[in-house]
Amino acid sequence: MKGRLRDMSLVDIIQIFHAERRTVAIHLGSEMGYGRVYMKDGSVVHASYREFTGVDAMYRLLAWNDGEFEVEPGVEPPEHTINEQVDSLMLEGLRRLDESRAKGSVPKKDIGDTESISLINRLLDLGILEKLEEGE
Repeated sequence: MKGRLRDMSLVDIIQIFHAERRTVAIHLGSEMGYGRVYMKDGSVVHASYREFTGVDAMYRLLAWNDGEFEVEPGVEPPEHTINEQVDSLMLEGLRRLDESRAKGSVPKKDIGDTESISLINRLLDLGILEKLEEGE
């Protein structure tokens, strides 16, 4: 399953696989960088984004409102860094996001975005990544 976060949010994706009790890796990419969320039997058990892991990474990834995602089924998590229930994890992440937006502190871009965009473009040129067309 592939798509854009503006069409289906990370919360929506997680809720689907939580309800289905699936084991998946969710790969996320945008001008903000690259991140991953791992689910085991429907529970979020690990997230990574830049130097962040666990809930810190998860909360940062929940702030993305655009980018691409791809779900890879059957991928075992490399480690177990999140112990919260999915519902409470999502609620806390959304609460933090609302609080950040109210304060105007949600960053537009992080340092290193130019390097991330260059890397993504290079991977597209090499055919390692494939760009999704509108409507796919």
